[in-house]
Amino acid sequence: MDVRESISAVKTALHERVKKDKTPELERAAWAAVSFISGFVLSAARVLNSGGPFGVAAVAAAGAGMNGVCCLLGAALGYLANYGLNQGIRYLAAVVMVFTVSFAFQETKIAKSELFAPVNAGAVSCVTGFLAGFTALISGTPTTAVIALESVLAFGCCYFFREAMNDAECTTEMAELRHAASVMITVAVVLMALSELEIMGVVSIGRFFALLMVMTATLRCGMLVGCTVGTAFGLAMDLARGGLPFFTMSYAFGGLLAGVFNRHGRLVFVLSFILANAVAVVCTWSAAPQINAMFEVFCASVVFMVLPSVFLSRAGSLIEPTVLGSGESGLRRYVAKRVAGLGKAYSGLYEIVRRNVEEPVNDSDPSRVFDRAADAVCISCREKNRCWNNCYMDTLAALNDASAAMKERGMLHIEDIPKHFTQRCRNPEAFVAAVNGELRAAAYRRQFAAGLRESRDTAWGQYADMADVLSDVAKELGSTNGADRLAERRLIRYMRTLDIEADAAVYRDGQGRLRAVIESRSLPTLTKDKRYLEKLSGVLGVRLCRPESTENGNARLVLAEAEPLAVSVGIAAMKKKGERVSGDRGTYFKTDSGVLCVILSDGMGCGEDAAKESGEVIEILERFLRSGMDPAVAMKTLNSVMLLKNGDHWGFATVDLMCVNLFSGETCFYKYGAAPSYVMNGKSIRRIKGESLAPGLCGAGVAPDVMRMRLKPGSTAIIASDGVIGDSSDEWLLEVLDSATDDMKLLARDTLREAEKVCGKTDDMTVLAVRVEKRA
Repeated sequence: MDVRESISAVKTALHERVKKDKTPELERAAWAAVSFISGFVLSAARVLNSGGPFGVAAVAAAGAGMNGVCCLLGAALGYLANYGLNQGIRYLAAVVMVFTVSFAFQETKIAKSELFAPVNAGAVSCVTGFLAGFTALISGTPTTAVIALESVLAFGCCYFFREAMNDAECTTEMAELRHAASVMITVAVVLMALSELEIMGVVSIGRFFALLMVMTATLRCGMLVGCTVGTAFGLAMDLARGGLPFFTMSYAFGGLLAGVFNRHGRLVFVLSFILANAVAVVCTWSAAPQINAMFEVFCASVVFMVLPSVFLSRAGSLIEPTVLGSGESGLRRYVAKRVAGLGKAYSGLYEIVRRNVEEPVNDSDPSRVFDRAADAVCISCREKNRCWNNCYMDTLAALNDASAAMKERGMLHIEDIPKHFTQRCRNPEAFVAAVNGELRAAAYRRQFAAGLRESRDTAWGQYADMADVLSDVAKELGSTNGADRLAERRLIRYMRTLDIEADAAVYRDGQGRLRAVIESRSLPTLTKDKRYLEKLSGVLGVRLCRPESTENGNARLVLAEAEPLAVSVGIAAMKKKGERVSGDRGTYFKTDSGVLCVILSDGMGCGEDAAKESGEVIEILERFLRSGMDPAVAMKTLNSVMLLKNGDHWGFATVDLMCVNLFSGETCFYKYGAAPSYVMNGKSIRRIKGESLAPGLCGAGVAPDVMRMRLKPGSTAIIASDGVIGDSSDEWLLEVLDSATDDMKLLARDTLREAEKVCGKTDDMTVLAVRVEKRA
């Protein structure tokens, strides 16, 4: 390679270096000045009023660049100025060794490790400490212990100094906490250095600013943060001075007591802080009077009182813990808005379709029938002009005379037409046959149109049902209920007392029911206690239960607020005489929202076909209700499904649905062609009867019969198929209900036995007895 190529390579390297280094000269100079000042100030901070490893930590944290050189110069000057040549020579050697190691390894992979600089500072501090004093005692403490303390402080402070100077964006909550702690430790070390500076030998500048920071943190963040910051700065002041841990006690106690009154005005807050520090002075009076500490607290309190609120708010925000935002509720409201928009879109689509599918054409108009018959028969007749042009009024009058009989009979006879018309017509029999053919065709078209219209109404009626479902979901998502942060903290705190690390979520659903989800691999430690539900109920303040419809595993536990009401259900059934199976089907279950659903379906007829129809109805309706669909919407959707399913197949089943809200006792009966039900509320008995037909027979969009009431504890209800009640008198059933006991199985059997006596086994018979009680 010749000289020109070498010069070109150097120019290229310099050019690349300039491209990478875009920091302005002024900014680099500012950072160099800050590094110099940092090294000088931190080297003045002492531990136990003697050693000073913080300058060594600062040089290691600054690295081997220009900032490292400036920090080295500042630390060397600081050690010589504060310790003199005899004691400072050890730390001067330490900072030079630290910088030399950093410079020597700056291009290696090991230098990029997070622990390289801390290990460098700790190791060099340890080596120089042992070389400087094998037998000396420092402040009455064995040399080995003090050197070990300085080495640990050099290692730890170097790590935190580097983290505090790191301007990279924190991407996790843990990174934010680590950065905040590093800044606080760095500030505490700076104040340790300033604590040696005193005003008139009374007020320490470092402790003065430490008091201002403790009061600011306590006022903004409360007693826990105030106590924590007070402990940190108090410990730093005690380390700098040595002796009793007075400042740790006074600052921490001041933050704790003043934090109780941080919402009672600044004057009350400051007085409580002064009182706490006075108590600390009194407690240590016999050991070492701390009169200067009271002067410092008084001066800091006066300055704190005159500081503007804006300054305190901005300063406190640097220490204030991050509060969880409303991202979850905001997302929930956003989704609710979108779902509500979909519901409105489906509702609008339903209205548009409904307006446009109406057919104004009247296919039953007699004139259209006669016109079509004439087009088929008279078009080839030679006399057509005489009948439909010359004698049009006579022809019209004759056909009008025949229309009345034709409408009444549904067909046209030749005798219905006046004789003057039949005598003039060349082929009256063919004309009558053509009219009857058109009548049959019109009847077929009307029948087809009715079926098509019913299917179409059923299909586009689903838009309205879907709009109702989406509206309910939007209301659930947009409800004001949400996460219960206080209950979550209580639950997590209790889990930690059991030595279980768990994630917990506590919230209230759209109906206000509290729910809790606990996720942890240590859940068996909790659930092995037979009284764990009772204990968790005490923690959250409500009685809890495990929802039946929720799958709980070894690492996940789902709990819900227990309903104040409980229900007992009894079922009795008997098939028709001579049949192998009963056509009735019944079931009951509790939904995830705390609603008891009791369903009874009676298939049309008897035997396996009826059982199939009623079983399908039960299956469809149960799925809808368990999914959280509103019962009224679920019943309408069931009717649409049955209309589409059956078509020409003649098979239907009645539906009787009872829904009991186990929180309020609100009860609704929904009936599609079902037999009457009976409710005994106190001493009164109410008969509940519907008028609608079975689903699939009552037409598209027809809502079920709905009856609402509130059941009190002790109320009893009987739901039965028409084979039990039939068309006979129900006096016997009222007597059975009036003499009923608390045993619902016995009541169902007694009702069935009496029904057999009254009605015989002429139909399938099923009885469901329901009783509402307070939960024990």
